[in-house]
Amino acid sequence: MKNTMIALSLLWIAGCSNPVEVRAGYDAQSVKDEARATLIAYSEALSNGDIEKAAAYYDRDTDFHWIERGGVQYKSGEEAAASLKSLIVPGAKAKLTFDEIHIADLGPTSALVSTHFIYEMDYENNQQDFSFDGWMSIALTKRQQGWRFAAGQVGPGRANRENSE
Repeated sequence: MKNTMIALSLLWIAGCSNPVEVRAGYDAQSVKDEARATLIAYSEALSNGDIEKAAAYYDRDTDFHWIERGGVQYKSGEEAAASLKSLIVPGAKAKLTFDEIHIADLGPTSALVSTHFIYEMDYENNQQDFSFDGWMSIALTKRQQGWRFAAGQVGPGRANRENSE
């Protein structure tokens, strides 16, 4: 009986522990600022033609996944990076811009970013090749190399919403 009471007491104490203590000692605003800076650096790399740098933001962890067009489009960071590289056309310039950036810190090494984006591909002669907008949610994780995109999802944007009305 005494052992049972001790075991129950330990379980009760463990159940009452405060999970907020795990989060103590980090600055949530810093996490949000770093996540925003990562998103902007990705956009700038892509817009400046540094596809290798932009592609390096996709995490190489086995859990990586990216959802588009109603399903898992990329099952690895390598697949996502290869797709990004395939969008580059000689004589064209890519431009990626974000607005309505929303960031939730999920702990000292993770954040969730949701944002509206516009992707444009323009030829040197200023004829627009194509452009589209959408909403993107990205789970970021902090690795030794810095912040990386662990997973993401892209959905329809404003243009789709306006055309459906």
